[in-house]
Amino acid sequence: ALARQHGDLDGPFLAVAEKLEQVLLARFEVERFGAVGDEFDPAHHEALMHATSADATSTTVSMVAQPGYRRGETVIRPARVGVVGPE
Repeated sequence: ALARQHGDLDGPFLAVAEKLEQVLLARFEVERFGAVGDEFDPAHHEALMHATSADATSTTVSMVAQPGYRRGETVIRPARVGVVGPE
């Protein structure tokens, strides 16, 4: 995922990475999660940064550094995120 974000995956490496991701997501029922606007949940998110805003009514994800992965209810890796919350 990080190599893809930096544009370092191309050609055969991109094809292999995409196929591996498809197998993980489909065959092993692994789900990717973590998106801007999600309600922050410390059981599913690892907050790397925190900011406050007068407009915020709850703590939400404002930036996703790395998506999280889970299988069913089991978190394999929490999403690494930046959050914004009320002042």
